[in-house]
Amino acid sequence: MKRQQERRVESLLDYIQVMKEERLEECISRGENARYPQICAAAFRRNGSLDIQAMVDEFQSYIGNSLTEMQNRHFLAFSQHYGLPTNLLDFSYSPLISLYFACSGNEEKEGYVYFLSKERLIDITRNLDLVKPGLFSQLLLAAPKTEALYDGITKFFCQDERYVAEFLEGIDRMIGRLPRNERVHRALRQALRTIRTEGVCSMDDLEFLIKILDRNRPFAGELEPEIKTKYLGAFGHIFCRVLSYAFLIRDKDAKLEFPFYFTYEPANITARVSNQSSILIYQLYGIDNLRQAIIPDFEVTIANKEEILSDLDHLGINEKFIFNDYDHIASYIKRKHLKTADETEEKWTKIQKMAGEFPIRKGIWYQQHKKEV
Repeated sequence: MKRQQERRVESLLDYIQVMKEERLEECISRGENARYPQICAAAFRRNGSLDIQAMVDEFQSYIGNSLTEMQNRHFLAFSQHYGLPTNLLDFSYSPLISLYFACSGNEEKEGYVYFLSKERLIDITRNLDLVKPGLFSQLLLAAPKTEALYDGITKFFCQDERYVAEFLEGIDRMIGRLPRNERVHRALRQALRTIRTEGVCSMDDLEFLIKILDRNRPFAGELEPEIKTKYLGAFGHIFCRVLSYAFLIRDKDAKLEFPFYFTYEPANITARVSNQSSILIYQLYGIDNLRQAIIPDFEVTIANKEEILSDLDHLGINEKFIFNDYDHIASYIKRKHLKTADETEEKWTKIQKMAGEFPIRKGIWYQQHKKEV
């Protein structure tokens, strides 16, 4: 499952150097202020039982009439930015914005910035009617409206054979070791051997895998969907069948391991979307705690958070800029002035201590230097 490389930095300069050396400008990134068990959207951090669609619908019923047409069209993203737990996961095109979030909070712990290659992204922004919590079922049924997404999947796999290998390895881990799946495992291993020995993906191997997947696919009685896969292509057909396997038969707690991610760039529904250079990953999920794993390509561990935050502030990257609302602007001003007051108090304490060592001249010295303090 793990595929990322790792580096550790202690300053803004170190971070920029790593960016250059590792060519991380070709990635999107996400900052987290501590190590958490997994990288996942807010709706999945507590448990898998939250009804995302119900929450979003209720929120919209309260405020929908007061929003612009654009905000209502992008309401899932709007909900995300105002704190409602959804299956959207915030990333940014700006590695400095991600660095800010990695340093903000949990001061006693190291932060982390996670990077995903832009090659892995399939943009679904133009398919707004699909940017809803129910996308998994639409893909599972290969609904006609998902044709553009399946086309994106095919184009993704045509980029590089290693992505095909990652895809097949992920399927092999996910479907488990039930006796009925053994033929599928053999077909997967054969396709992987061809890629590793010949460096190319064999269409014969893929067609055989599709035949095995179709023959062995789980049966759900009356729930068995009629899936029309003619327009999907080989990779789309495999992906569709894998969703069916994941839906009904998989190892306990197994994640959907796909080498690509659906992404969504909302319109300028709030100022923070623009200021944070936001791009959202649509984390696929189904019932029974089934969700897509987010596996970074690169990871940077962040130490010395306070100094880095100070350096970012000098560049204009701070709470005031990133959130750009009244609460955060007030919070930024308060913290800035509290810090100045604490520094002044510390200086005055030192001066008092120094003046106390010269009791005869203490009063004169204080009067002369009071204004400087």
